[in-house]
Amino acid sequence: MKARWLKFVLNLTNRIYKRKQAIVHQEGVAVIGYVISLFFFELFLAIISLPLYIGIKPEKVTAFFKEKGTYEKVSYDYSLRRILTLTGVGIVFFIWLLKLIVILYTPKVTGPLQLYQVSNLEPVNITEASLVTADTQIQTAKINNKIIKPKLLGVEKVANGGYTFSGTGQALTSIVLLLSDKQTSVYTDKIDEKGNWKVNYAEKDFKLSEGNHSVLEFCFDQKSGERSQLSDQQYFKVSSSWLNKLFNNIDVFLNITLIIILALGVFLIILTI
Repeated sequence: MKARWLKFVLNLTNRIYKRKQAIVHQEGVAVIGYVISLFFFELFLAIISLPLYIGIKPEKVTAFFKEKGTYEKVSYDYSLRRILTLTGVGIVFFIWLLKLIVILYTPKVTGPLQLYQVSNLEPVNITEASLVTADTQIQTAKINNKIIKPKLLGVEKVANGGYTFSGTGQALTSIVLLLSDKQTSVYTDKIDEKGNWKVNYAEKDFKLSEGNHSVLEFCFDQKSGERSQLSDQQYFKVSSSWLNKLFNNIDVFLNITLIIILALGVFLIILTI
């Protein structure tokens, strides 16, 4: 099976070589057609030869080609193709591996986001049109000063672009969290018996734009239909490091890599004529 495979690769290599020799005698537009066809031949040859490049020592392959081959450059061509193909495949594999590592471990390294306050911005109007999708009872609830005003204690970035907001409030009521972006989004969850709460934001809901985002909360008692005062307005910043931007645009870099590989393929065709 291995011998037949090597023979097939050798026959295809010889066919490519003959077409390259034919280019020398062509002129005008016909040369372009030959180069295009040779490019696809070379691409196909790289795909079927990849297991050879990885699994069989080059010395054995080149020895077989020299024994069975019909032209002197077969060993040189094979070595050059091997270097270019493994380099291209290695670059793509490295980029995707690095992307996977960043996705898995960046939240663990960066830890919780820092909260801060800005005093010269007005609180969000919870009756504005952007909150129409919220429960009507929550929007029309009366303020009861006896209900504890909640506090936001931390924002933790989690995998896949999500955030977890956590804090304290009136036990056994509901926490209502207002998250600002291009419009204000409303999140609700239960406050446990110890007065602790967590609200999860997922990027699949919508993607937060880069920059500052305000967070407001209040406690809502569903039984009485009353709510607490609004919490102090706090902010957290969504920003991307150069490394994050690199991996957010990974497809662009992969496309550039592909273009480089294709350019090397064309260069290989010209180099081995």
